[in-house]
Amino acid sequence: MKKMLAAALTLVMTALLFAGCSKKDVEYVVLDEALSEEQYAIGFRKEDQALRDEVQRILCEMKKDGTAAEIATKWFGEDTSTIPESVPESTATDDSLQKVKDKGVLVMGLDDSFPPMGYRDQESGEIIGYDIDMAAEVCERMGVELQLEPITWAYNVEELNQGTVDCLWNGLSISEERQEKLCLSEPYMENRQVVVTLKDNGIAAVADLKDKVVVLQDGSTAVEALEGRQDIKSILSGGDAVRVPNNVLAMYELQQGTSDAVIMDEIVARYYIAHLTELEQEAENNSTAE
Repeated sequence: MKKMLAAALTLVMTALLFAGCSKKDVEYVVLDEALSEEQYAIGFRKEDQALRDEVQRILCEMKKDGTAAEIATKWFGEDTSTIPESVPESTATDDSLQKVKDKGVLVMGLDDSFPPMGYRDQESGEIIGYDIDMAAEVCERMGVELQLEPITWAYNVEELNQGTVDCLWNGLSISEERQEKLCLSEPYMENRQVVVTLKDNGIAAVADLKDKVVVLQDGSTAVEALEGRQDIKSILSGGDAVRVPNNVLAMYELQQGTSDAVIMDEIVARYYIAHLTELEQEAENNSTAE
C-alpha cells in the first residue's frame, strides 16, 4: 500500500529534497470553512443516456452486494460512497451502450495526478486509485475492457464531446455548467472545496487570505468555488488565484513558499497530508538509491 500512496507526491518531495529544502517541521492546515460543498459524479456525453444508465445500474448492484463498500474501505478506511441502491429502470433508446459493447472497450478520461481518485504508481507508471478500481469492476460486469486515457482536465468536456473518451470519471464535481453540458450519473461521493495552507503562514480563516498568493488547479471546480466567493477572490493578491495544471504542482508551490495557500478538493487535500511523512521518506529513499 505504501508504494501506491507514494506515487503522486514523490515528484514533489524529490524536487524539494534536490532543492535542499527540509520540510520535516512543516505543519499543514485545512481551514474549517469550506468555499463550497459538492458531490462527485461520472460524466457522459449529453446524448449517451443508455451508457450512463448501464453504468449507474451496475454501480447500484455493487452498492447492494457490498463491492462498492470494499473498494471504498480499501482507499478511505471506511465506506464513504453515496451510491444509491437502486434507480428507475432505464428508458434510454440511444445506441451509446451498444457502441461501447461492440468495440469491447470503455475509454475513461481522467486527470492522472489526482490521488486517491486516480494517479500514477511511481515504480510501474500504472494508473491506480479509487475511481480506477470502481471503473474496472463496472467494466468487468459490463463485459468490456477498461482503457484509461489521461487528459488535460481543463478541457475535459471538449475531450468527451470530441469522442476521445467515453466518460469522465475522476473526482468530477457536479456543477450547474456540467449539468447543462453533460449527462451525469447519480452522485457517488461527497466533497468540499477547501483552503490548504501551512500553520506558519498565519492563515486561520478564509478572511486571512487578504493579499495572499493562492493557487488552484485550472479547469477544476475550485475555480468555480472561488468565483462564487467574490468576497474572497477580490482580496487575494492580484485579485485572483494563480492557476496551475494539477494539484501536485499546486502543493509544490505551497511547500516551496511561492504561494500562501491552495484551494482544492478536501478528499485530495486530506489524503496528501495524511500520507506526507511516508511519501517524503519514500522520496528520500529513492533519491538515495539513485
